[in-house]
Amino acid sequence: MPKSSQARVSTDIATRCEVGPRDRQEDRVRAAVNSDGSWMLAVADGLGGHPFGDEAAQAAVDALPERIGSPAEMAAVFDAANAATWALHPEMRSPDDGLSSVIALTTLVVAAWTPQSGLLVSWVGDSMAFLVPVAGGPGWHSTPHGGPMGFVSRGVGMFRAGHGDGYELPPGHLENLSDDVPTGRVEGWIEDQGLLVVLASDGLFDPVLMAHDRGWFGDDPDDLSLGFALPPDQRGSADAVADTLMDTAQFAGLIDNTTIAVARIAGTGSGAKGN
Repeated sequence: MPKSSQARVSTDIATRCEVGPRDRQEDRVRAAVNSDGSWMLAVADGLGGHPFGDEAAQAAVDALPERIGSPAEMAAVFDAANAATWALHPEMRSPDDGLSSVIALTTLVVAAWTPQSGLLVSWVGDSMAFLVPVAGGPGWHSTPHGGPMGFVSRGVGMFRAGHGDGYELPPGHLENLSDDVPTGRVEGWIEDQGLLVVLASDGLFDPVLMAHDRGWFGDDPDDLSLGFALPPDQRGSADAVADTLMDTAQFAGLIDNTTIAVARIAGTGSGAKGN
């Protein structure tokens, strides 16, 4: 059983959406917190190729459950979201696709935490996930377009899978998985100092990078995430984190729909309880 399954944690969640220069908002965000302390966050970015990207993004988040308790359940979540987007316009799908865990008409990043399984994060497309230790130090960010077809094959607590290979490996398996984070490292962040889990559509990236004169999130080995954009005094709550990131992006100039979802999660024994 993961160490985090035995820990009591507190979680604070916030979301922000801005339309930017676009005519309409095609991003969608969903957040759910359950009575046992488990939670789920998701950001979907409407994508060209679908007649209405907002429909695709809405269908994707509507297909998500409020609780995701295992890597296999996470894989099923993406299958369900994929099916929901294709169902809007089935005539657009090639009969030769036959691919599992692919979202072809929206991008989607999902994070979930349960007492039993700890933190799970996975994604398809160019929406991204970031892990920022509250007390500072190197974090982690996902890689946009993890596979050429967007297979749900990696992430936090996930592991490599291919065309219907299944999810028989234990969480934290690291073979050939540069985007993965060891489970123990994530648990340590949560229990020792607290962890910010940030999901964002790609509208956030360029403005925040430009505002801080950065080329990419992983350029600084002492950061590797969004820490450079979050002063220590702005990490005390999910609202403060979401506001800081969105204010920075707006100041630099939004170039697209921009959506942020933040979970601030801390073990009750850590020194990083929210304000």
